[in-house]
Amino acid sequence: MYLSVPFEDGEVFVVELSDEQGSGVIRASRGDELFETSADTFESGMARVQRVAATMLQRLADLPRSPDHVRAEFGLRVTAEAGLVVAKGSGDAHIKLELEWSRPESGA
Repeated sequence: MYLSVPFEDGEVFVVELSDEQGSGVIRASRGDELFETSADTFESGMARVQRVAATMLQRLADLPRSPDHVRAEFGLRVTAEAGLVVAKGSGDAHIKLELEWSRPESGA
């Protein structure tokens, strides 16, 4: 089964879905393959991911001492029902955040 995900300009990209990913919004047959069309655009899905990242950075900026390096890892998945979502990793969702302080604390 495949999911057709539209861009805002009308172009699409196709993602292969596993059988257990559920039913989609719109189904259409193309030859022997079953296609579903996402109700969500790629841009709107990425805008939600961008908001998550921006909120994380904003909250980290409020720390008493800012980290020297920040690394965030998002496992993303495309689904027919929800569009672009944070995928399951080893827990319920996959967001890995690493903070590093390499400089000594000043003024101590």
